[in-house]
Amino acid sequence: MEARKLLSRRRIRFAEIGVTAVCVGFVAVFGIKYIVNPYLLPTSAATKNTVKYEAIQNYVVEGDIVDANGNVILGNASPGTGATAASPENYSYAWLLGYYSVNSGKENAFGLRGNLKDYSLYFLNSQNKGATTTLTTDTGLQDFAYQLLNGQEGSVIVLDNKTGAIKCLASQSTINYDVNDTNTLLDTTVEGSQYRRGTYEVDPPGSTFKVVTSAAALKKQEDENLPDTFFDYVDNGTYVPAGSDFTITNYGNKAYGSVNLESGLNNSVNTYFANLGVQVGGTRIQEMASKFMIGKNIEIPFLGTISSSIDDLSNADTAEIAQSAFGQGHTQVTPFNMALIAQAIANNGEMMAPYIVSKISSGRIPLYYAFTHKLSTCIDATVDAKLKAIMHSTAVGYGLSESSYGMVYAKTGTAECADNRIHTYIIGFTENASFCISLNDSDTSTTLWYHAKKLVEYLNQMYAK
Repeated sequence: MEARKLLSRRRIRFAEIGVTAVCVGFVAVFGIKYIVNPYLLPTSAATKNTVKYEAIQNYVVEGDIVDANGNVILGNASPGTGATAASPENYSYAWLLGYYSVNSGKENAFGLRGNLKDYSLYFLNSQNKGATTTLTTDTGLQDFAYQLLNGQEGSVIVLDNKTGAIKCLASQSTINYDVNDTNTLLDTTVEGSQYRRGTYEVDPPGSTFKVVTSAAALKKQEDENLPDTFFDYVDNGTYVPAGSDFTITNYGNKAYGSVNLESGLNNSVNTYFANLGVQVGGTRIQEMASKFMIGKNIEIPFLGTISSSIDDLSNADTAEIAQSAFGQGHTQVTPFNMALIAQAIANNGEMMAPYIVSKISSGRIPLYYAFTHKLSTCIDATVDAKLKAIMHSTAVGYGLSESSYGMVYAKTGTAECADNRIHTYIIGFTENASFCISLNDSDTSTTLWYHAKKLVEYLNQMYAK
């Protein structure tokens, strides 16, 4: 009898162990699949979100997105129906806002809506509404910048000088994307038409890079206590780097005679900066570019990562150094990176980390708050002051006179791209804001003088309020 009882107890014990093992295994599999993996694997996170979204899609109310002044950009959502933007914000903000959807078990995400989903769709209050996101943008400026593009493919970026806050990021691609109708993204099959201009496109910087070369030259002068004659050069219209047969010419095949750093930047003399770059050396140019975050990744929380590239100039030959020094060569940057370079010079050499989301809240409950911080110390105050002086006289040459526009600093650039496109830029700043305007397929950067004047007028009025 006792043996039978012992055997029965053992069987029960084995059964308990078996059931426990099955339960633990189930919990482990569930936990790994839906808790651990989503934090480690993007594909697992997408799977988890599709399950969640399909469960709540009929009653969830998408959270609002508002600008820095509290104006609603995207809102008026109802249960089971996504939020919408009024006109013209449905176009001017479209490439910033992006989209989020789940179709056939697949997660589709882009832009702020895609990256804010954990707050705007999955953090619900008692009314099943997602959290409210406050951006750093000014809707009036965003609309104005979008209109300034006038349908041309390109972007307008404006940053606050002191904080790095994105005041506007207007983008125009090959299609008119309406954020209220994602089907508009299917209006074209042109490669590259469905991404945000300004942050994703990478091209040579053109003559805007001459600002970086100027900073490297000024730093060399400071470090080695060189006289101002270091910057003197006699231009005959062509320059052939020593040891090469590569000939560099100026725009329009002009010859400028006696040139120094200021007149060289004012007139954007290619031969001058090719020679200056060789004199400064590839290592110094490389180091200065790195301080301006060229060749590094720049993270914009909830928006994406800005990437650029530059060859190792420390081991480059004179032809490569010369080409890179005036903005051609193999350097690839985004317009956003160029806007950050302007911001750093405006902010006494300190580049601030860019951000577009200032806070996220659910009612009175704070969920996220942005803190401003420095991204890079690019140049010291002495170099910065000298660079500002020549950028100001350059801006005056573009028609941005102090009497009409206040203190403005600028530099244009025209990049010859590998696919025979021409990409033009103008970077600059006022006392309060820095900017980069870029256009694809425009013949010359002089066409951007008009855009810069209109933008500066608007900025002066906006900051005067």
